[in-house]
Amino acid sequence: MKHAKNQPKIDSPGAGSVGSEKQRMQDEQMAEHAARMNAEEQWREDMRNGVHHGGVDLNGTIVEFEKQDFFEPGLSFLFPKDFLLCTLETEQQMVYQNEAHALNIILQYTERPEQAIDLRQMKTDMIRSMANMELHTEWLEDGTEEVNGQSIHYCSFLNPVAHGKVFNFLFFVDAGRKRLIANINGNDKHVKRWSIIALEMIRSVEVASA
Repeated sequence: MKHAKNQPKIDSPGAGSVGSEKQRMQDEQMAEHAARMNAEEQWREDMRNGVHHGGVDLNGTIVEFEKQDFFEPGLSFLFPKDFLLCTLETEQQMVYQNEAHALNIILQYTERPEQAIDLRQMKTDMIRSMANMELHTEWLEDGTEEVNGQSIHYCSFLNPVAHGKVFNFLFFVDAGRKRLIANINGNDKHVKRWSIIALEMIRSVEVASA
């Protein structure tokens, strides 16, 4: 009985070109993705540098930042210059607003609780409290920055409002027997921009001796 010899495999017409085209498209997609990532990181770096030098473009308005002092015993950190109007100033609270940019910065200076900040528990309590008020909170991030030997905790989240969402970026600074609670809030379209700015504000914090 004769066995048929193995015949050489013949690729179907165009198989090689199809595979090459697929690989080319994948390479282009990877290159485009890398370019977007590089552009995103460059934008973030420009934002961070702008807070410290030269200013930041906020919807066509170049805003510079300068060190400002708040409350007693004093705290100081980088703050938008000539951008916000102070609408309330007391020994325990300062409120800054820019209606055109729909942005608010609220600083509250309260007695420091005996217990240290537990960010994990705070997150749980805040989400539960907002859920009880039927506010469907979208938690974005939280963390801790070590600044001049001091731990500064922060968190950010989104809350629904009548015509969209509002972002809140909070950070907490202890100064002697006092605690600063800062809340930066505004339209959620600007959350990425202001999260970068807020972190640079945190990293510039200095606490004066009581």
